Amino acid sequence: MARKAVFLDRDGVINAYVCNPEFGTIDSPRRPEDFVLLPGVEEAVAKLKAEGFLTVVVSNQPGVARGQFTAAQLEATMSKMRTMVKRGGGELDAVYYCPHHPQGTVEGYRGSCECRKPQPGLLQQAAREWDIDLNRSFMVGDGIVDIQAGRSAGTRTILLSTHKCYVCSQYTERNVWPDWVAANLPDAAEVIRKAENGHRARPGNGRGERPCLWEAEAPGYAAQYLEQAVAILRRIDCQAIEAVAGLLAELRERRGRLFILGVGGGAGHASHAVCDFRKIAQIEAYSPADNVSELTARVNDDGWETVYVNWLRGSRLRAQDAVLVFSVGGGSLERNISANLVRALEYAKQVGAKVCGVVGRDGGYTARVADACVVVPVVDAATVTPHTEAFQALVWHLLVSHPRLKAAEMKWESVQPEAAAQASASKVVR
Repeated sequence: MARKAVFLDRDGVINAYVCNPEFGTIDSPRRPEDFVLLPGVEEAVAKLKAEGFLTVVVSNQPGVARGQFTAAQLEATMSKMRTMVKRGGGELDAVYYCPHHPQGTVEGYRGSCECRKPQPGLLQQAAREWDIDLNRSFMVGDGIVDIQAGRSAGTRTILLSTHKCYVCSQYTERNVWPDWVAANLPDAAEVIRKAENGHRARPGNGRGERPCLWEAEAPGYAAQYLEQAVAILRRIDCQAIEAVAGLLAELRERRGRLFILGVGGGAGHASHAVCDFRKIAQIEAYSPADNVSELTARVNDDGWETVYVNWLRGSRLRAQDAVLVFSVGGGSLERNISANLVRALEYAKQVGAKVCGVVGRDGGYTARVADACVVVPVVDAATVTPHTEAFQALVWHLLVSHPRLKAAEMKWESVQPEAAAQASASKVVR
């Protein structure tokens, strides 16, 4: 008779993610010494073994393809994982991982494959090699790709998550739902034990249905919004921000000018950012939003679509200069959205000026032509605009305070706490 198994994602299920201060990222452990088990994992694995399950790790590890660590380093980390789990009383029967990534930089690992989740290849390979009945098995993971892979393979699925309502939209978009939700691997092991004994761990939350994933009372809007912001922080591309910082540092070194463009909220950001780049980063910066007379005259005389490109022409944009865009959609001629940004960037590329941006959604035209661009991740389609515009402010403040760019001390950072206290006390006496 075919055996049953519990397939386990690795990062966030078995071990903690690692903060990399050099790159400002939260990611997989890159070295064995960075690998730390999450609380209760060994006991949970032991319980699953006692219930008669094989325990099989199935993990995407694109760090190999990206050059973040070698296959040998990954094997050493996996070996440490198995040793630590066994030392605590559990045992992992097998470990499968996908080292590939479509945008990888290491030859031999770049490209699409059948083993990278959400594809079910790893689970299917394990099923063949270990004679596993996938329909009697479980997939436990902390991401939607784990649930998708489990569904595709035919297993039951358990999502490990402490997030709330905004996550539901992601599952709705992909029309895939976990069978249960648990806080961590020990909780998932208990869910599995009860399920094997015929107990529905979450009444009304079975396969094929679409109930709320969480039985607890839904949080208020403020809590949901801030949870979304945390999710964006975890997913934003720090290397893209570093690339923008490098581009701007090179701009200042060659004494080029920075022209900052935006529409609506982006225009307000542009004006504020001009101040910060000039004052703190000592980069010569300008924005059309700072001269409402010229801006409205050009709109009146030239038209909205050409207002920014004509302003750049009037500013004598040159190859040594750069254009920075703040936009939610990034501009699209096809959809007639922010066409003025598109025309301006077309001109910038024509004269050879550098282009960078902080945008949302898929980045639009800005992301396609930019030399460096930060795309704010979408965690909820209903809050794309407020989150994108909020993170635009966060990113430009990060940039002007970046060690590569900050050239002048900011006011409150330059005030000593003792002096500030004395000044405050002096004012009170008066």
